[in-house]
Amino acid sequence: MAHYELYICLKKTTYESAVPSVLQPKLGWKILADDLPTNSNTVAEIKAWMDSKSLSYASDDLKADLLDKVNSTPTEAYTPTWKESAFKGKLGAPRVSLDGGLIIVKGEFSMLEGELTAMIALGNGLAYPNNSILTKTEAQTLANGSLFTESE
Repeated sequence: MAHYELYICLKKTTYESAVPSVLQPKLGWKILADDLPTNSNTVAEIKAWMDSKSLSYASDDLKADLLDKVNSTPTEAYTPTWKESAFKGKLGAPRVSLDGGLIIVKGEFSMLEGELTAMIALGNGLAYPNNSILTKTEAQTLANGSLFTESE
């Protein structure tokens, strides 16, 4: 398939901003909805809400059972920042430059699904290494250079 393990050197502002939406399925996760039913809703209303979120339930579930499922099942897609994805374990451990302005992370990205295209667009008009896609060797060279390593 067209998946490649690559590195990206992100500016701090990009690292702390949301990942491109095309990466949400890979780097994001689901969270609880904001409009959860409560005990003041009827069983029929709770089941209708669950149907709208494609949550399963048994026809004889009690209100308490339904609410337990509602309150324990994330249903809403969350698009995280690059930083949140890294600390959630969805990217390699971040390597931060000495001044904190650049962060290198590793991940597996698809050319076929447009992920790589979206990542390349982050660097449009920026000078290297800002928001630059890197091979392993390029990332190692950058990480071992003066931006990331104190000279002796």
